[in-house]
Amino acid sequence: MSIDVDSKASIATSDIEKLGKLLGEAISNLSEYQTYEQLRTEVKKDIVAQDLINEFENQRQIFVVKRASGDATKEDLDKIGASQEELNNLPVMIKFLDAQKELSSRLNEVNEHISESLSLDFGDQIGGCGCS
Repeated sequence: MSIDVDSKASIATSDIEKLGKLLGEAISNLSEYQTYEQLRTEVKKDIVAQDLINEFENQRQIFVVKRASGDATKEDLDKIGASQEELNNLPVMIKFLDAQKELSSRLNEVNEHISESLSLDFGDQIGGCGCS
């Protein structure tokens, strides 16, 4: 889809929202996105992965509380690291994390195309103040 320079200024907000919806639909049809969603579902259904995710999250929450009170130790941090490593070494998680990386790479490419016509990096500005 090509838009000439003169028509860029006349695109209404509703048109931009429609284009955003079309972009979202197009992204949902990407093979990288479909693979990511399939593998995310597999992770959710994997009992071992879910147990390790819960264990990791519990250890992380305990660490955050301990750190806030000044009681966190290197051993606490090491437990979190070991738990995350065990989780990330599951075959289902390896596949999922690879798919997540592929999707992220593809979305970064899309971001670059959006940012080409803007005077900012669109992806970096989401959630930021845009002041720099």
